[in-house]
Order: sequence, then C-alpha cells, then structure tokens
Amino acid sequence: MWRVVAVVWALVGTAVADPVERATTTRVAGGSRVLLGMPKIVYLNRCRGNCEITAGEEDDARQSISRIPFRPGVHQVTEFALGDEVWTAFVGCMREVWSPYGLTFTESRPSPTEVYGEAVIAGTDREVDVFGAAGIAPIDEFCRPLAYAISYTFANQWLEYGLGDDTAVDLCSVASQEIAHTYGLDHSFQFFEGDSSCSDPMTYRADCGGQKFFRNRLATCGEYEERVCRCGPNQQSHSLLLGKLGAGTPITTTDVSITSPSDGTTINNNATVIAEGFSQRGIVEIAFRLNGYPWTTLPGAPFGPRGQLRSNYLYTLPADVPDGVIDIEVEAIDDIGVSSVSEITVTKGAPCASEDSCAAGQFCDAGRCIWPEPIGNVGDACTYAQFCVEPRCDTHGGESHCTRTCVAGLEGACEAGLACVDDPAGAYCWPVAEGGCCSTSRELPWGALVLGGFVAFLVGRRRR
Repeated sequence: MWRVVAVVWALVGTAVADPVERATTTRVAGGSRVLLGMPKIVYLNRCRGNCEITAGEEDDARQSISRIPFRPGVHQVTEFALGDEVWTAFVGCMREVWSPYGLTFTESRPSPTEVYGEAVIAGTDREVDVFGAAGIAPIDEFCRPLAYAISYTFANQWLEYGLGDDTAVDLCSVASQEIAHTYGLDHSFQFFEGDSSCSDPMTYRADCGGQKFFRNRLATCGEYEERVCRCGPNQQSHSLLLGKLGAGTPITTTDVSITSPSDGTTINNNATVIAEGFSQRGIVEIAFRLNGYPWTTLPGAPFGPRGQLRSNYLYTLPADVPDGVIDIEVEAIDDIGVSSVSEITVTKGAPCASEDSCAAGQFCDAGRCIWPEPIGNVGDACTYAQFCVEPRCDTHGGESHCTRTCVAGLEGACEAGLACVDDPAGAYCWPVAEGGCCSTSRELPWGALVLGGFVAFLVGRRRR
C-alpha cells in the first residue's frame, strides 16, 4: 500500500513520492535561496562512488547541504544501482518530458557561479531519514522556484520493488514530480473535465500508467481527494512551467496513418475511414478533413494501465458527402499542439463536372466539390453551415443566421446586437430583432465512432 509520510518540520516544505502511486506531504519552505534567480539547469546526480549529504537548515546544492535529513551530520547516499541501461532510458525520458520548457539537464555538476537545482537519483529513503517514500523534495510556501534545491528519487528502492520494462518510466515520473515541486508545483487530482489527472506526473493517482507529461489542462489539486491548491484556485502544470522556465522545443512525436480506404481507390456511400494514431504524450483529438473542410473531430482513446496505446479511430462519411474526388486528411494532435497528418485521395462515384452535383455553397474544381473559406460571423445571414466561421447555421421564423452556443442569463454572453436565446436543445446567440425561442436546423452532419484500440495489460508489482 502507498503511505503518506506525515512529517512536521518548521520552516521547511517538502513533497515525497511513492513509485506506483504518489504519497507526498508538504512543509513550509522559505529562505534566501528563493531570491537567487530562476534555476534553468538541473544536475541529475547518480552519486557515483556514493554521495555525502550534509544536513542543514537550507538547501545548497553547491555544498551538498540539504534540509531533508532529520539527523544532523553527514549522510551517505549509495550510488545508482540499476545499471547503465536503465539510467540511459531514464535520462532520455526526462529530456522528453521536460523538452517543452527552457530547462537543461546535465550529468555533471554545474559551476558554483550558475544557478541550478540538483536531483539525486540514487540511494534509499532511509539513507536521508525518510521512510516509506520513493522521492522527496522541498517546496516553497509561496510556490516560488528554489535555487540550489536538492530533490531525491530513491532509485535503489526499485531493487526491492522489482525491476521491469517500466522502471525507467517510473523513475522519470517520480523525479519529474520532485523537480517540479522545487519550482512550486502542487499535486494535481482531477482535470476540470472530470477525468483523473493520472497522466500528469504531479498526481498521486494510479488509475492509468505509462509515461507521464505535464498537461496543458486545468486541474484541481489534491492527493487522494480534492483540496484547495497551495497557490491559486487550480493548477495547469504545463502553463506554470512554461511561465517559469520559458519555451523549449518539444521532442515528443505524434504519428497517424490512414489504413482504410487505400489511396487512389473508389469508395461508396457511407464508406468508413480508419486511421491509426499514436502520440508519446497521448492524442487529444483526431481531426478528419474532406477537401480541406473539417468534417469532424474525435477524442483521443482512453488512458489505460500503460498509458494511451496506439489506437484505431473510425469515421463513417455521411451519405450526403457529394460525389467527386475527395482528398481525405487526418490529423492527430496532442495536448500541446504537436501533430502529424496523413493524406490520401479517393473518388466517390464520379468526379464532379459542375457545382450542380455539389452541396450547397460548394464549387467544383478539378473534380472536387469544395467549400470556400468560411466568412460568416455570428449573426450573419446564411444559407448553409459551412459559410459560417463556426459551422452552425440555424433557422428560426423563416430566417437563417450563423449562431453559436452561449450561457443564458449571463451578461455579455453574445456579441453586440445579439441575444442569448434559451432553447431546450441548447442556448444560442441570435439577432435581437428576432428574439424568442426557436427550433434549430443544423445543416452540417456529424457522426463518428472511435475505437480505443488498446489492450489492457495488468502489471503486477510488489508492494512495500
């Protein structure tokens, strides 16, 4: 079982983590180290030949002084014992997870003139007077970055847990959480959409696995239940680190390929497009475009015990897609906008010869039925949905206008000259002169099916 290490230590803040689920507690940190600048270098220390850590009232990585040990004096931390292969995979994972931010990892101790942090990736919790945790780090009372802070990921405890294919990823998740604590990040509990934040390294939750990344999503804070965040009403770990460290260059990849139909073939009515997609961070959505127009988007597959696996995404073309040459484009997008595209060209029926065989508002070009770029703003008169920037053309009282959803009763819910009409099917913005309730007629067909093509692997791990 995971255990919370309940420790009270005046003027010191820490967070500790267990390797499968997180178990952390916070203590108030402060001192001059928060005033020395933003550390944009982290020294990954595997403690070759063992590390000597001196207990002190304030962290100073330059002198290997740490506030973590209770007992005064010098503490011996045994060197990383999991082998070079695990270490190399761990460092690679760390570079991937932190690549969107302006942070540099080094395996050599920086110059004392540089502002940096240190992450000890070695030893066991008992060697620095911590018991029942896989990691620990100081955290500032006001969520400010701590210069020269020392965080710990007790790597050698994995010899007790048992090594496996996911050992480097587990170490990476723990170390990422502990390092992020030194920049003031809290524990996340649940995303605002209601799903678990188990895919973010700042979580304790273990209802999904795989490589964890700092998510571009608002989350509530907490360990085993929601609580008030330390420094704000909520937390968005990606944007917080981006604001503190600046932008880096993401090195994670996203991949998608259309597996059916084949390029150059002829398709029939209601043909199904099948795309296979994968992203290291996880796919947030798959966009399907026909001749440049976004017909639908599908959400990414669920995260399971090994994260989000390579999955199949299916979209059945509506029957009213006009005949003609069709360029099918599928784009897979992750939560920070990294994407990849796969394209094929097929023919449905016969190529168009004129706009007479195309849908409303389309023109025929080289056998393709194509809509012009949308120009209709909310409130503009429309005759078809694809004329509108937001593809929604609703009809009421014999008139049709571009509309969008709104919150009824909220002041300023719609643009000037428009009112938010409270309709049982969903409130929408409508020109004030019309007013009242209405029934809507949306002309853009949407229909899709996503198959979360993942296999659930149950991973057994020995508990402490």
